[in-house]
Amino acid sequence: MKRTNGYRILFYLVNTLFWINIVTAGIMGMMVIYLQFDDSILQNSSFNLSLGKGLFDVSLNETPDTTLVQIWIVALLISCFLSIAMLWNFKVLFKNAAKGIIFVSSNTKAIFATGIIFLIGSFAAGIPKFFIAAKLAPLLNLKHGTITISYSIDGILFIAAVFILLLGAFFKKAVAIAQESELTI
Repeated sequence: MKRTNGYRILFYLVNTLFWINIVTAGIMGMMVIYLQFDDSILQNSSFNLSLGKGLFDVSLNETPDTTLVQIWIVALLISCFLSIAMLWNFKVLFKNAAKGIIFVSSNTKAIFATGIIFLIGSFAAGIPKFFIAAKLAPLLNLKHGTITISYSIDGILFIAAVFILLLGAFFKKAVAIAQESELTI
C-alpha cells in the first residue's frame, strides 16, 4: 500500500510539472506569434557588452538581432514540447504503477515513446547552438586563429535514448511473458 502511495505522489508531481510546461509552452507560443508580427519591442532596445582585451575581443554596441532572439524562443518552445511529451509518458507510467499494474502494453508504449523523445532531443539539442553560434561568430575578433562552427549531437542524450529503447524492448518481452502466464493460470 505504501508503494502505491509513493507512485501516486510521483504521479501528482509529474502531473503538476506537465501542466506547468503546458502553460509555459502557451506563453512562449504567444511570444513567437507576437514577435512574428511586431518585433519593435526588440528593435527599440540596445545593449552594450565588452569582453576581454586578450586573445579575443567581443564588443557589442548595437540593437539585438531579432532573428537570434526568435531562434532562441523557438528553441525553448521545442524544448517545452519535448518535455511535455516526456512528462505525459511519465504520467502514464506512474498512474499505472499507482494502480498496481506494471506489465501492461501502455507502459511499454510509454517507455518506447520516452526513448524516441530522448533520441529526437539528442539530435535537436545542437541545432539552436549552431544557429546562434553562426549569428554571433561575425561579432568576434580573434587575434590568432579562426572560428570553426560545427554541429554535433548530444552524446549523453543519445546513449540514454538507446538504453531506454533497449529497456522498452525488454519490457515488451516481460509484458508478453506476463500475459502468457495469466492465460496459463
